[in-house]
Parts: sequence; C-alpha cells; structure tokens
Amino acid sequence: MDAFNTMGVEAGDVLAYPDLYPYLQEHYPRYKDVQKEAEQHLAKEGFVNPAPEGLMLTQVGYKAIQAKNGE
Repeated sequence: MDAFNTMGVEAGDVLAYPDLYPYLQEHYPRYKDVQKEAEQHLAKEGFVNPAPEGLMLTQVGYKAIQAKNGE
C-alpha cells in the first residue's frame, strides 16, 4: 500500500509492474516473492484488483490509504 501512496495512485488507477518492482526490491530486498505475496494479500483484502499491466487500486484500498494518512 505504501507504493500506491508514494506514487500517488488513486482509486481505479493501475500501478504498473515496471514501476512496482523497483519499489518492492528497494524496500523489501530480503523477500524473494514479495510481489506475489503482496498481490495475493492485497487482493484478498479487497485493496487491489490484478490487471494485465499491474495492480489496480480499488476504492476500498484508496480509502485505506486516506485513513492511514489521516485524511
């Protein structure tokens, strides 16, 4: 979720995999399959929907980011 927040992704927008991979590698270098695990967890929670080009932030995910930011 931090990647979506950092990159200013809004509900309905897609965070492309080429933009997501470097973020995950930089922030979670110890985890081999962090992208796959994060995608499964976030989809299960309803925060994202997988899209062919990346992960689409849902309205639920966007509201969670706003709540975290105190908005």
